[in-house]
Amino acid sequence: MPSVIFYFQLHQPFRLHPDRDKFLWDEENREVFLKASQRSYLPSLRMFADLIPQHPGFRIALSISGTFLEQAQSYDPEVINALRNLLDVGKKNHQVEFLDETYYHSLTCLFADPHKQEFRDQVALHRESMRRLFGVYPLSFRDTELIFNASTADIVADMGYLAILCEPRQHLRTDHETGAMAPNRIFHAGGSKLIVIPRNRSLSNDIAFRFSDHPLTPEDYAASIARADGEVVLLGYDLEHIGGHIHEDKGIFEFWRGLPAALERHPEIRVETPCQAAAHYKDAHCPTLAPRSASASSWLDAVRMTFGWLESSTQYDLFKNLEGMEGVARRAGGDLLTRWRTLTASDHIYFLNDRVDAEQILRRYDNPYENSTIRATEILTRKICVLEGSITRFEILKKADKTPILLITPETGRLPSDMGLLAKYISGKSGGQGDVVSALCEGLLDRGIEVHLATLNLKKRFQLESHMTEHQWRELRYKIDPENIHLISSAIFADNLSAYSGDVLSTAAEFQRQIVNNVIKTVRAKHGGRIIIHSHDWMAGGAITAYAKSADVPVLHTVHNVFTENLPLELMSGINLNRISDHLYYSESYGKTCIDCQATAIKNATLINFVGEHFLREVVEDYFLDRPIVPTSVRDEVKVKYFGNAAQAILNAPASVMYPENCPFLVRKYGLDDSIMKAKRENLVVFQEKTGLDVNPEAILFFWPSRLDPLQKGIELLEAIAQSFVSAHPEAQIAVVGDGIGGDRTHMEIMGRIACASQGRIAYYPFDEALSMLGYAAASDVFGASLYEPCGQIDQVGNLFGATATNRDTGGYHDKITELRLKMDGAPQDEGNGFLFKNYDPGGLWYGLERSLNFHKNPLAVREDQIRRIMREAREKYSLQTMITQYLRIYERLNGGSPL
Repeated sequence: MPSVIFYFQLHQPFRLHPDRDKFLWDEENREVFLKASQRSYLPSLRMFADLIPQHPGFRIALSISGTFLEQAQSYDPEVINALRNLLDVGKKNHQVEFLDETYYHSLTCLFADPHKQEFRDQVALHRESMRRLFGVYPLSFRDTELIFNASTADIVADMGYLAILCEPRQHLRTDHETGAMAPNRIFHAGGSKLIVIPRNRSLSNDIAFRFSDHPLTPEDYAASIARADGEVVLLGYDLEHIGGHIHEDKGIFEFWRGLPAALERHPEIRVETPCQAAAHYKDAHCPTLAPRSASASSWLDAVRMTFGWLESSTQYDLFKNLEGMEGVARRAGGDLLTRWRTLTASDHIYFLNDRVDAEQILRRYDNPYENSTIRATEILTRKICVLEGSITRFEILKKADKTPILLITPETGRLPSDMGLLAKYISGKSGGQGDVVSALCEGLLDRGIEVHLATLNLKKRFQLESHMTEHQWRELRYKIDPENIHLISSAIFADNLSAYSGDVLSTAAEFQRQIVNNVIKTVRAKHGGRIIIHSHDWMAGGAITAYAKSADVPVLHTVHNVFTENLPLELMSGINLNRISDHLYYSESYGKTCIDCQATAIKNATLINFVGEHFLREVVEDYFLDRPIVPTSVRDEVKVKYFGNAAQAILNAPASVMYPENCPFLVRKYGLDDSIMKAKRENLVVFQEKTGLDVNPEAILFFWPSRLDPLQKGIELLEAIAQSFVSAHPEAQIAVVGDGIGGDRTHMEIMGRIACASQGRIAYYPFDEALSMLGYAAASDVFGASLYEPCGQIDQVGNLFGATATNRDTGGYHDKITELRLKMDGAPQDEGNGFLFKNYDPGGLWYGLERSLNFHKNPLAVREDQIRRIMREAREKYSLQTMITQYLRIYERLNGGSPL
């Protein structure tokens, strides 16, 4: 007797405006969505939200396109609330599952590109949307209209999904190559453990298409399900059939209200979600399905192929035109890329289909252009031509009239070579902010954006890291054109080894003075008055952002940390303070009138962004009022921006050099296709030799790569338990690579003493980039104990390098670390990437480390599989391209809506 899955699709396309000079038909889209919302979406979602708690054995799955979610947010946000409520009421008994799909409900899976990069990117966009709106990471997938072919299955399996829903194609022959794709059966996709679940078309359409003329009772339908043979009956519907296509007076709501109770009269029927079915059959002996790559099935038409989109020569030609634009659209980026992706939606090609027989075409989205395929063809052709022209003009514009992005930051990581010949000699990284800046430079340059960088000239550090003498450095600076790198030079900080050591107030004042008086004017003049400033952290605020405000220069200010400094006005000589006085946030400190740098930056920025959504909410919702963490000035200005719709959160993404296959500091580079644990053991042994740890390739290494900050990072918690922990757990080692705060060596000395007394079980070294990166490759777990955390990057890099992450449940770590649970231990499926602890005390840290230790005691094969999964999911979740796309949208908003 089979189990049954009830799956519902929610999709609305962005219809194209008939007028040449308008892109989206907002009026039509709004009218259609609101009509469907009132008749179908809201009443049906609320109905299921009522049924779920009443019937704990009843379950449903929903797949919601990104374009649907965009329209819901714009036209009727109550639909989003209804979806959240449905998810909440089903959480306790795992009764509601949300699926992933392509964001634009597109046909990109049919593109000829063997890597299917655009397909992957649209799935990643959808995954991020589901995370942002609902806090879920779907593990089941369905492609547009249940399209299925071999290349899609390979990619979906590679992206970590457990199950894919599909449409079995009618008259598919059974042979040694394909197997029999029949409904009610479970298959494995060829070469993977991906579960393939075909839809039962006949039973689905009994309700979705035939109910109006041939209504069924819930009891009859439940009986039909009970009579079905096989393992799993997948029943798939467009949610809009409830109240939309089939009106309420036909009894469709009464049918669904009665179905859960009718199913309960058949105790042999088990109602499941796709994820639960995948968990049951993941290790079962199932037939292997390997359809030819060129052969695709879908639920669009009666023959279950792709004829609904690609039957006519007109459809095929326009589809190929769109496919051929992929490269130029992706290079253009921004709004032009978004428009092209909107055109890839399957609906626009479907509107060109001239079949009228309801038995042949089963889609319900009507042609909005008076049902004229000729008119639909004209409109789509025109939009493609206009977009091609816009991209061509943009390519010309890029060469002549670019709007530059001026990144202003006191620190940076390793810069990409495209920044110029000087780039390889510049790296003033003090923390995660430097890595983000270098990732931004890399990603923006890849998109053809004009990028300028203003940062401190830490001459002594640059010389040391480049192994150059003073004379060699001077020769280099005289001979190499810095191009777009603007080094702020001064004897005040020339010998400092970090942006925040030495006299930080004098450093900040000199930094701001030179940027206001020289750099902004120089870059702006070079580009005909055009410029967008992207300032990073407090030192890049103060007079810089106040001057930008007075000069009508748009500013994006990224809040990497809420710390601020107060610069006495007497240090700001040389800047015309009278001109910017109205834009300064004044404070009193050191017995003097000062400028609050962070509050001034936030006050004057056109937009601000935090690097973690949870921490932004913590600031706005008055967390940490009992501790001197968030200055009142900063909290107040953030609230102004937040409630003025001028605050966003963009998750940081590491640059490509932060991947273990690219990192130059590893003894053995490795990627997803390598023997990961073997490579990590090789790096571990060398790391142990370099740091004085006992050489033991089987040791479980806990790695702390953060600064030794007692106010934020919790170093005192580690100091309290380090020796006791390794004594209690002989298999464990602890390594710390990091500096103290500013010139404070207190905790450096404490950790040094602890390491010395540990007899090879604990190691401490000041920050060294090469040693730190080797530590990531050696680590079993990358950990910390943050009191608060705007984002934090150590967990991201740790996951990318094949380590679990352990930290306190706060801010950015709450956003990124999910509980590691294994199916072998009773979890529904393998999931998670690390461990969180609640209490900010030594016991909390001990608890987190011990749970991580228990995982790393598992057999090697278990750890290899899980670490590979964690690495793969980290690459998808922390995509540099996703981060750059989000920043480009902000930059273009600051650029008046125009491409850069």
